[in-house]
Amino acid sequence: MLYVVRDGDGRISELHPMPLGNAKEALPTDHPEVLQFIHERWRQNELDQLDRDFVRVIEDTIELLMAKNLILFTDLPPKVQEKLLRRKEVRQQRHYAGNFGSGGDDIIPL
Repeated sequence: MLYVVRDGDGRISELHPMPLGNAKEALPTDHPEVLQFIHERWRQNELDQLDRDFVRVIEDTIELLMAKNLILFTDLPPKVQEKLLRRKEVRQQRHYAGNFGSGGDDIIPL
């Protein structure tokens, strides 16, 4: 059994293995609403991961274009410049903190 919390529309918004807070309604693990909730969460997590990977692809493409002198960093809008610099800074911090192989290096896993 799983315990569910529902939103204002009556849709499951949380699942818990035991009664917790507002999660008092028990449903079997194979209940269609439970399966739908799990499927939707899985798909959202997959989409979030794809978005993160795609952002890195775009960032690397911009780096490549700059390395080939096809665009200049200063050609980019100021907000884009800020975001690129911040992402590079955070990746370097993760790299030096010992998080090797977690996407902070310069190689995109295929």
